Amino acid sequence: MRYGIKSLLALVCLTAMGTVSADEKVVVIVNAANSQKLTAADLKNMYSDIVTHWADNEPIDLFDTPVSMEAREAFSHKILGISAGEAASAWANRKITNTAKNPPITTKEDLIPKFVAKDPNAIGYVRKSVAEGKEGIKIIMTLE
Repeated sequence: MRYGIKSLLALVCLTAMGTVSADEKVVVIVNAANSQKLTAADLKNMYSDIVTHWADNEPIDLFDTPVSMEAREAFSHKILGISAGEAASAWANRKITNTAKNPPITTKEDLIPKFVAKDPNAIGYVRKSVAEGKEGIKIIMTLE
């Protein structure tokens, strides 16, 4: 019985990892050198493949979390106005029809701040706790 409780607790902890609780916000991050001001509409245009370059004409390097992550679901609903699955389907359709101009790189949430810190043209989103205290990035928006 003792191992059963430990196993259950481990499962609960693993299930909770990567989810966004009601108390934790999702934040949008860019490289610390990026001085552009962005609105939710700007983000929607970037992640909808409408805007593919920064104001200085450098290509935007988009980062996404996997579809199964709560951060992606929150971002998709609040910025794109659709579910994460619908957003992924839209990208897949663009790739299949060869109309994708700037598809995002999908990677684990904890890697996104590292990639954004190294790339002055990068933008991504993560849970606030994942971004806090990381060097080389800045939070430009908190999704409410």
